[in-house]
Amino acid sequence: MRENAAPLLARLESGTQSIAWGITFMVTGTMIIPIMDAIAKILGGSLSPIQVTWGRFFFQFLIMGVAIVVIYGPGLLLAKRPLIHGIRGLLLAIATSFFFFSLLHLPLADAIAIFFVQPMMLTLLSAMFLGETIGWHRKAAVVAGFLGALLIIQPGSDSFTPAALLPMGAALFFSGYLAVTRSVANVDHPLTMQFASGIGATLALSLVLLPGTLAGNTLWGAQLPTMVEWGYLSAIGFIAAFGHLLVVIAVNRAPASVLAPFGYVEIIAATALGWLIFGDWPDTLSWVGIAIIVASGLYVFVREQRTADH
Repeated sequence: MRENAAPLLARLESGTQSIAWGITFMVTGTMIIPIMDAIAKILGGSLSPIQVTWGRFFFQFLIMGVAIVVIYGPGLLLAKRPLIHGIRGLLLAIATSFFFFSLLHLPLADAIAIFFVQPMMLTLLSAMFLGETIGWHRKAAVVAGFLGALLIIQPGSDSFTPAALLPMGAALFFSGYLAVTRSVANVDHPLTMQFASGIGATLALSLVLLPGTLAGNTLWGAQLPTMVEWGYLSAIGFIAAFGHLLVVIAVNRAPASVLAPFGYVEIIAATALGWLIFGDWPDTLSWVGIAIIVASGLYVFVREQRTADH
């Protein structure tokens, strides 16, 4: 089975560029990822968000491990830079925990829209820690993106909740995760990287859950899930692994400059799911904020592409 599956996946990952197929993979990946967030929001009513995050990474590394062994063999499980991947997993675990905690209090679309200040945060982190130079164009886009987030958060208003700051915290740690990922992007296979970061995140979250579980704290500890909840947790892990794999394949099939706008399909999917499942719909100010964040994110991406081309 391995001999038949590996060439197929190789063709998907690095075959002749096809913009249409790349867009198809990108849109499919970004549309199913909000389903994971919707399930996490549902589970937040009975399980700790940290336990839900643990389930997401536990099942992700199990699924990725099985896939790697079946397709490529066990040799690909071994990462060349395990410590760096452990740090990546820790940063991603913190980011995901922040985001899942925010879903206890925020509409799905608002949380994801605020999280999309991440490209602007990555720009700032790259300038601060990687020595990248950013011009006034990108600085202005970063400021505009944060102003868009403030329109959704609405500090000082009656509708403001401190939980609205959690997606920004998630975006900050996710930007750190991406910055670290850049440093090892060409060292290991993408599947190995996902597997290794999944193990790192699972171990870190297990250590976090242990004291709360022993103390019987329902917010910071774990409890035995029901069979339905186990099903939901495994679904989150599968969606995380499969959705992000589709995005990786998309990037290998079409230019990133073409795919960038389609990443924001995630906000559309999240809005639809929030309305269908939870009855949430963004207000006018939130829509304006979402539009500003999307425009700012796309502008930052375009400027980075032009900088890279010169």
